[in-house]
Amino acid sequence: MLEQEQASYRVERINELIRRELTLLLRTSIKDPRLRDMIITDVLISRDLSSAKVFYTVIKEDKKMIEPLLDKASGFFRIHLSKTIDLRHTPVLRFIFDSAPNTGARIEQLLSKL
Repeated sequence: MLEQEQASYRVERINELIRRELTLLLRTSIKDPRLRDMIITDVLISRDLSSAKVFYTVIKEDKKMIEPLLDKASGFFRIHLSKTIDLRHTPVLRFIFDSAPNTGARIEQLLSKL
């Protein structure tokens, strides 16, 4: 039981660390202005730490335009993560659009009309 809790805590720490590093990377090192309007909302790494789902939302740009850019830049992100995070293997990053922030804004908009 204790080992499972420690493993879970470690995964949570790694999730947060990857989220912070990717956010920092987007703000400081990415030259493409379309990616600067992107917000990393969450990261979920697999139990074996081999892959990570990176949830994001976009402020101004269209998500269909951002997805190919993220796929293209995922190697760059992995290289940076391998240099900053001490893991045996850097996880494969899979970017997934997070529609929840937009849903929340839509609900607030509908409630304000009542």
